[in-house]
Amino acid sequence: SQVYGDARALAMFKTKAPAPKTAVKKSAPAKKAPAKKVAAKKAPVRKAGDDELWRPGAVRPAWLDGSLPGDRGFDPFNLSKPIEYVQFDLDALDGSAATNPAGRVIGKLKKTDNKPKARTIVPYDESFDIMRFRECELLHSRWAMLGLVGATAAEAATGISWADAGKVELEQPQYLGFPLPGLSVASLTAIEVLAMGYLEVARSAELDQNKRMYPGGAFDPLGYVANADAEEEFRLKTAELKHGRLAMVGMLIISIEAAAGHGVLP
Repeated sequence: SQVYGDARALAMFKTKAPAPKTAVKKSAPAKKAPAKKVAAKKAPVRKAGDDELWRPGAVRPAWLDGSLPGDRGFDPFNLSKPIEYVQFDLDALDGSAATNPAGRVIGKLKKTDNKPKARTIVPYDESFDIMRFRECELLHSRWAMLGLVGATAAEAATGISWADAGKVELEQPQYLGFPLPGLSVASLTAIEVLAMGYLEVARSAELDQNKRMYPGGAFDPLGYVANADAEEEFRLKTAELKHGRLAMVGMLIISIEAAAGHGVLP
């Protein structure tokens, strides 16, 4: 019929509604785990008063803040005080004047950096510097520890005082009572000079201030410092200085006893 035909024609011209779009959820990009950074060992921050002083009631100097291992505020002669330079103006140079006034003080300068700068035996610009003193103290304390043990062990093994060991060497070079054939005092002296000279030149060629004092490597065979954190490293360095200072006092005592004709052992 006509109604059916019109309805069919109308349906042919109708457009189908588009299908609703389904929202596609975008997944967030996977976050990469941040790479772990190995924190470098830093020296523990210490303030004056956190550690013990060299005597009860002592006043710590301003330039000894306790940040160095073994710092007990002991500097009675102010040897480690930072060097201060006084800057003067030029003197008056008037040739026609009866008197020429001297230049007045116009300022003061402080040297803040005294790190080794040249590969020489003495690479420091300033002799009176706390870091140079620390290096010298470590060297003296280590030699004192070796010397005190060596003097005691040699006297216990041979019965000869360390002060008289040189007299025995002049007769026949020996070590712990065992003769060293084929070696003379001159050859032993040459060997010691060459060996110690090489070590001193190698040490002076190092411009890293910390490595000059704590070379590590073969000098830390058990890895105590290499495997320690900053706090433990500070404690080990302090312990070394304590032993070294006692050894230096011990060397002074046995030197006085040797001058009086006594040995190390009773």
